[in-house]
Amino acid sequence: MEIRGNHINDQSLASAWLDHFPVTESLSSPDVTALTHPCSPKIGGTRTPRDERRRAQHNEAERRRRDKINNWIVQLSKTIPDCHADNSKTGASKGGILSKAWDYIQELRQTNQPMQETFKDPQRLQMDNELLRQQTEELKNENALLRAQLQQHNLEMVSESTRQ
Repeated sequence: MEIRGNHINDQSLASAWLDHFPVTESLSSPDVTALTHPCSPKIGGTRTPRDERRRAQHNEAERRRRDKINNWIVQLSKTIPDCHADNSKTGASKGGILSKAWDYIQELRQTNQPMQETFKDPQRLQMDNELLRQQTEELKNENALLRAQLQQHNLEMVSESTRQ
């Protein structure tokens, strides 16, 4: 074994390494990439009509998906105030439109929160009124019961006019 700089020159070491890690083909070979990527040409170098048809269908489906997303982003930009994107190069970016939409939704939530609370107030008041009606009815019944007991014991009731 001979050492020169950072290199070891030993044929037995090199052959042992090759025996342990055999190299069958060069990594730059087009055949290796053909085996690793599903959309690349087959080993023969040509795509079958079936592969071409599948690739075209996939491309069409992907184009429709992108068009749908872009149309919804344009609709969103028309709906959001101060976010009217024109079709020129100076129009708002998709990210800018989504950012303004997020800001607008947050603003709407903040302005709607107090309104939701004011709508809850009449509901609370109705529930409070109903509870008070029930309590009033119970007190009337209790009052009538106590008056009956007073009359039963021949006690005189004090009227409100004589109390003053």
